[in-house]
Amino acid sequence: MHNPPDTPQALHLLYEPAGFICAFRFEDGRARQMNWNEVVDYHPSAPDFTWLHVKTADVKIQQWLAHHSDIPEYITEFLLSSDTHPGLHATPEGVYGTLTDMKMEIGDTGTEKGALHFYLDRTRLLTLRTQPLISTNMLRQKVLDGGDFDNPMDLFAELLRCLADGFNARLDKLNDKVDDIEFSVLSDRRAEDRAELSGIRRQLAELRRFIAPERRILAQFQRLRPAWVPREALEDLTHALDELNELHSTVEAVYERAKLLQEEIASQMSEQMNRNLMALSVLTALLMPATLVSGIFGMNVAGLPGLHDETSFWIVMGLMGGLGVATVAFLKWMKIF
Repeated sequence: MHNPPDTPQALHLLYEPAGFICAFRFEDGRARQMNWNEVVDYHPSAPDFTWLHVKTADVKIQQWLAHHSDIPEYITEFLLSSDTHPGLHATPEGVYGTLTDMKMEIGDTGTEKGALHFYLDRTRLLTLRTQPLISTNMLRQKVLDGGDFDNPMDLFAELLRCLADGFNARLDKLNDKVDDIEFSVLSDRRAEDRAELSGIRRQLAELRRFIAPERRILAQFQRLRPAWVPREALEDLTHALDELNELHSTVEAVYERAKLLQEEIASQMSEQMNRNLMALSVLTALLMPATLVSGIFGMNVAGLPGLHDETSFWIVMGLMGGLGVATVAFLKWMKIF
């Protein structure tokens, strides 16, 4: 007799799903990595717990979530959905929601948004994503390095700190760019600073949109205070919220610096334009008397004086020069030049 294809026994016979990224079992605070067959069979009891990190697009992962994860159907539907709006939802047994993170390998020119779905209860943390994200990659590395976690909320708080660290690393790069631009603006050496500052302000605005929902989710979590979460874990969550609040303040400060530098560049450009216009105006004023004289003597009509006098040319040139000197004297007297 054959088992149905969606039974745990059949899952044992299948090779490891492509959507399976990593799984860890935590006993006495220490982590041990698990393979897929262990994930299928293992059902921890508090204080032991697990962390499973998977991709949502894998069909075998979807079947396991739907039939063997012991997660309510409506939560499973949410976890497998394409909803990217940050949010937090609570049930008597756990919480689930969506976090906003940055995708990996985005380079230095932008911040591409990614969504991380999660489910958290007293014995497990389940995270799901469609593309590689910075926070879960950092958390996995910390677990592999021997991080000590006493309960799922401790692990979730560390995930939030990794989230803040990823934002902070991106912010440090933007802050360094702002420092370089500030030096060049004060040295008046680079003409492309204004365009670069526009790009930096756009990235800072994106970071601000990423961080604000996470702060709101954590504040909501603190108000809920689920009964199954230890008080020490809630305090750890408070520290993570403090880090995000500090990060938000830093983003605002760097954004204001970039804005002020952009205004300074605009002021410098306006001042340079005014100097150029002043030079053109003075040059026009100096040439105006000479233009008038040359225009009069260039009419080529009968009766013009000096047409047959050899000294007339030099007299006219002297008259034009004298009018130019008089114009300069007049501008200085008016304190224009």
